[in-house]
Amino acid sequence: MQGWKKSALIVASCALVAGMVIVWVVVDLGTADGTASVIGASAGVVGLVYALISGGSPAPGPTLTVARTGKATARGGGTANAGITMPAAGGQVSATAEDTGDTESDGPGEANTGIRLT
Repeated sequence: MQGWKKSALIVASCALVAGMVIVWVVVDLGTADGTASVIGASAGVVGLVYALISGGSPAPGPTLTVARTGKATARGGGTANAGITMPAAGGQVSATAEDTGDTESDGPGEANTGIRLT
């Protein structure tokens, strides 16, 4: 949720709570009960409409681009990286690798000149 939307939601929620407290203090409890029911139902409808309008889709993941990397050489079981290595983190990732360099691994090591999601 964007910053201004979050702030607007917090302000609106505080206004609804303040309105209920004012009604409870000013009028009798029977009227306050009915008013609180209407305000609560209104808040529920507003929340439902907001959820439907916002689409509920997750935020897009990062966009990774690797281009024209150099050579990566791993020796003695080591790791060499001339590209990107990062955790996949379970989200959607858009990744592109173009014109990457050569890799060479001597033994059990790993060499990467592109994109490696772990």
